[in-house]
Amino acid sequence: MAIQAWRIKDRYYRLIGSRCQECGSERIRDKEMPKQGKIMTYTRLHEPLPGFEAQAPFYLAVVMLDNGARVLTQIVDSSDESVKTGARVRATVRRAKVDGDSGQIIYGYKFIVIG
Repeated sequence: MAIQAWRIKDRYYRLIGSRCQECGSERIRDKEMPKQGKIMTYTRLHEPLPGFEAQAPFYLAVVMLDNGARVLTQIVDSSDESVKTGARVRATVRRAKVDGDSGQIIYGYKFIVIG
C-alpha cells in the first residue's frame, strides 16, 4: 500500500522556530509557529536567485506571524491586487524546487493571501 505524502504533510512540514530559554543562554527550545500572519513589506522579483528562474516573477515578503515572529517567504497563488502591506496570509505547502540530478521534488512553506 502506497502512502500518499500529501495526507501526512503536517507530520513532515511544520513551521518551527527557536526560542532562547534565558537571555544570553545557549539553551534553546524549538517552538511551533502559527501558520497565519500579515505582510509587513514585500517586493516583486523579476530576476530571482539561481534555481528559481521558472517561478519568476514572484513576490517575496516579510510576514509577521500571529505571535510576532517574522519570516521571509514567497507569496503564491494570490492576485497582484491582493498582495499588499497589511494583507492577512496563511502558510501553505508548495513545491520549492526540483533537484536537477535526482529529480527529487523539494517542498516547503510559502504563504497565500487570505484577506
